[in-house]
Parts: sequence; structure tokens; C-alpha cells
Amino acid sequence: MKHSDVMLRNFKKTDEEMLQQADVKLASFIEHKGRFTEFFPNLADPFADDWAVKITNARSLMPDYASVARQSGETATLQTLMDQGRSLFQSLLLYTQIAFPKNAALLKLFGQSQYKSAYVNQLKLPALMRAAYSVACKPEYKEGLVASGMKETDIELLDSLAQRILDQNLVQEKAKVNRSVDSGQRIQAMNAVCEKMSLVCQCAKLVFQDNAVLFNLFLLDGGSSTTAAPEAPPVVAVTE
Repeated sequence: MKHSDVMLRNFKKTDEEMLQQADVKLASFIEHKGRFTEFFPNLADPFADDWAVKITNARSLMPDYASVARQSGETATLQTLMDQGRSLFQSLLLYTQIAFPKNAALLKLFGQSQYKSAYVNQLKLPALMRAAYSVACKPEYKEGLVASGMKETDIELLDSLAQRILDQNLVQEKAKVNRSVDSGQRIQAMNAVCEKMSLVCQCAKLVFQDNAVLFNLFLLDGGSSTTAAPEAPPVVAVTE
């Protein structure tokens, strides 16, 4: 199955710098719109309004750093829960060794041998905790654990904390997807603005070929575009 192409920006500036440049170019375009439309009817209204709307839409989207911060926050919450889960499971093993000394079979039943592979796995660790919880709840084991000092609330926490880890892992995964979607939408919106600006700047090379000041006014400062200018009348050579 063919994978989707990665969406890339069509410019080298930051988003904010590109939008600021687009504001300036749009204002200059509106000021000289009559000259542009003499050569390129495609740039007549509503071209300027459509360009302005694209700038507004792009500026309204959540910046990249906000999406990153949101995902980082969910990841940090998950890591905190994972730390709590590891600590609780290790406590269970400790109380098991105190309550049932030299009982390797019981430690294996509680999942000691599986802990290393589940230590950092956000799916395996809660599964291990739940399996241990089902064993710890059996009367013959629960009585010994509690007698050794383990709180009944901590035994119950094995199950509830495992569920919280699973729930938060899902939240984190959704945040990753949302970040990817947000990034794609933002790049698409920014590219739409850049394409409009690049088109005008390409057209300006013909429109103002005899006016150095205006020619330079519409030069793109950094960034590039493959947007082709619309069809125009044949270029008339300028003779001195």
C-alpha cells in the first residue's frame, strides 16, 4: 500500500515571518491591483479577498509549539502514572517475599519474571499489574500480604492504577494523532498563503519590468515556490 507523502512547507521562513511578508505583499498588491490585472486578468477580484482570507485562516490555527506542549503534557502525565505503577508493583513483590519467604513459585505467579520486559511498556505494565491483582485478591494470599503490612487499598490500587495507565496511554496516542493533524492543516494553510504571494511576485516581474522600485518591492525575501504565473501577453522588449 502506498504511503501518503509527507507535507512540507514551500518556504524557508518561519510561519510568522511568512505571514508578515504576505501582509505586506497583499497591501502592495491591492495598491497596484490595476496594473496587475492589465497583464493578468486572473488576479482581478476576488483574488485579493481570497488571499486575505487565507492569511486570516492560517494565522488562526494553533501554532506548532502549542500542539507539542499539549502532547508533552499528556506524556508527562503518563510517565507519572507509570512511575507509580512500577513502585506499587515492586512493593507487592517485597511484601510477597516477606509474607511468603523463599517462595519462588509464588513470585513467578505474581509476575516477577515478566517485570523486566514490562518495565517501560505502557501496555504490558498495566496488564502485569492486573494479573498480579487477581492473584493478590485470593484469600490465601491477600491475608498474608495484609498481615505483612501491605494495605488493602494498595492491593485495590493495582487494578485501578492499571486502568488509569491504559486510559492515559490512549489520551497520549490521541494527542500524537492530533498533533500530526494540526501540523498538516497548518502547513497546508501556510502553503496556500505562500502560493498566492509567490504567484503575485512572479507576475510582478513582468508587470514592473520597467520600474525598478516596484520590481524590487515584489521580490520574495527568502523562501521559494513552484507556482507558475498565469498566461500573459507576449513580453515586449524594452529598448533604450
